[in-house]
Amino acid sequence: MLSIPHQSIGFSFSSDLSLLTLKGIGLQYIDDHSYSWDNRNRKDSHCILQYCIEGEGAIEIDGINRPLHKGDAFIIDIPGASHYHLPKHSSRWEFIYLEFSKECLPLLWKIHRTIGHVVHFPENSLIFDRIMEIYNMALSNELKSYFENSRISYDLWMQLTEYVMTSSAVEISKVDHAKAYIDQYYYRDDLNLDLVADCTGMSKYYLCKEFHKKYGVSPGKYLRELRISQACRLLMTNSDHTLQEIAEMVGYSNNNYFGKVFKAEKGISPDKYRKQSAKYDLVRAVYETPHIKNILTP
Repeated sequence: MLSIPHQSIGFSFSSDLSLLTLKGIGLQYIDDHSYSWDNRNRKDSHCILQYCIEGEGAIEIDGINRPLHKGDAFIIDIPGASHYHLPKHSSRWEFIYLEFSKECLPLLWKIHRTIGHVVHFPENSLIFDRIMEIYNMALSNELKSYFENSRISYDLWMQLTEYVMTSSAVEISKVDHAKAYIDQYYYRDDLNLDLVADCTGMSKYYLCKEFHKKYGVSPGKYLRELRISQACRLLMTNSDHTLQEIAEMVGYSNNNYFGKVFKAEKGISPDKYRKQSAKYDLVRAVYETPHIKNILTP
């Protein structure tokens, strides 16, 4: 828990200009499970950035639940189809929130289209340092000017949007890295989503989201289809291996399970698939996608 005062500060303006402004900021420590905000029913109108410092919170957006761990921040428009709360399994949630006027919406929508409603940045990042600096300025009543408030708000949103856009470009290359990792190690029977996520430095949730966005399938389905494709090649071109050996060569230690997965994908058993292919003297494997050089190796 941070040692600085946990307070909330609001700002009241008198101006005929429509500029992006910080309407409120607060540092909170929640351990009461009655803490819950259903934004579908709220009457106030603003945008909020809420950053998790310690503990765990949760947010539901369009019916999809997301845990919020240390370093995660949600960025949403209020009112809207979202609901954030302290989940039952979490004993605490310490966070800092910033409320902005709706002039930030173009940038908020840009962030949503690029990365979604949840952004991750660590406590040692420039963005978090800037947020805490703004909080301390609010505590000490240094934001007395409407223009200073607006300038600081624009600066933070520009910094945040730039961070998201830059991170998104890096994540795309990480998705390619994830696919290349699967392509290289598909034969390992211990290959799973955790290993692929760890090798790329991405969360499992974000890896699945971005992988599906780029390749049209989940990482798990891609791995399964790749393994069965390789199994078909071996069944067609190599009659010396037993079905058990082929299963192990494509990442299945259990031959029965391999047979079930193969039949689910191809509609027939591996043995029947091999017999159908035996009528040809030579069988050439044809792949759905062209071979791409492995990006993991030079």
